Amino acid sequence: MQRREFISGSLAALCLTHPVFSFAQSTMQPTLQSVITSPWLVNGVAVSAQGSYFVNLPRFTGHFDSPALARLTEQGLVAFPGNHWNNWQAGDDGINTLVNVNACHIFDNNLLWVVDQGAPQGDKPGAGAAKLVAFDIRSGEVKKLIRFDEKSLPEGGAPNDLRIHGDLIYITDSGLGGIIIYDLKTGKTIRRVASSLLLRKPDNLVQKGFKGRVLMDAEGKKPAVHSDVIEVTADGVWLYYATPAGPLYRIRTRYLCDQSMDDNALEKRIEKVADIPSIGGSAIDAEGNIYLSNVEKRSIDRLKPDGSRETLIQDERLVTPDALVISQGWIYIPAPQIEYLSPHNQGEDNTHAPWSVYRFRLPDEVKPA
Repeated sequence: MQRREFISGSLAALCLTHPVFSFAQSTMQPTLQSVITSPWLVNGVAVSAQGSYFVNLPRFTGHFDSPALARLTEQGLVAFPGNHWNNWQAGDDGINTLVNVNACHIFDNNLLWVVDQGAPQGDKPGAGAAKLVAFDIRSGEVKKLIRFDEKSLPEGGAPNDLRIHGDLIYITDSGLGGIIIYDLKTGKTIRRVASSLLLRKPDNLVQKGFKGRVLMDAEGKKPAVHSDVIEVTADGVWLYYATPAGPLYRIRTRYLCDQSMDDNALEKRIEKVADIPSIGGSAIDAEGNIYLSNVEKRSIDRLKPDGSRETLIQDERLVTPDALVISQGWIYIPAPQIEYLSPHNQGEDNTHAPWSVYRFRLPDEVKPA
């Protein structure tokens, strides 16, 4: 069985259900521990079966000086793999360097998968610069390199995050909205439901920060991030996705992989799961519980299959909690302070070093995959 790391970025479809959700605060709040501090902005973490930590360091506006990907050592964070991949500089084409890594994951076989958008935030990537790269965590050797052509990732698209189940890699496009599927066995790529408004941020929703502050730049322009967070159930049957402003949707993977179904037919198969607060990231466990990084409350919430939602932990240190990882009974949470970047904070960058990754113990009933 494949080892999976659980992570970790409209028009109504026909026959959608709208369950009633209850909300509760957990009675016993766990202890939040700091496990990584970084001089660079961190928005993703990967944990190996042996307990090694890796982080991705995105090149958001005003944050271009990081090595893009790093490993935690006794000396602190060190560039990984530590060769030309970490040597991007402004003006490089980004073909064989890591430019703007938005996610990193370890699923199996000691491979560290990274999602590189191919250009710093706000810039247009060159041909072939947007890519997925799988590194051997021990040697740093590239074991898989997947590039996107104009059909799978048109101009304006931005690969955001990925999940792997079996031979299939599922990737969200947060630039245009859509799901990209790459078949590891055949090497073929397909782009799905990219024409549906259900993959785009709804016009009536805005992305928020702490206590509901509306994010905007100096001119009042609000972020319009489309299909972002993504999860696949342990049995591979369902794919969940959401924009950072919600809602949370799901669709059966067999429909996504059925190329006889066009986008119109697929849209009718999308099910609304829940209206959610503004989130930075998510995770899912083997029982189908979905964990949400609640940006508005600086909390981690758990959405249960029965529709109820509870807060597991709430802490002032979780400033814009982002991509989540469940590993060996712990849930890991980067706090990248994204809501205080200049495009989200009326033109002022109020982020500050150090950036941290935290963790806390999950309830005993959480089962690994």
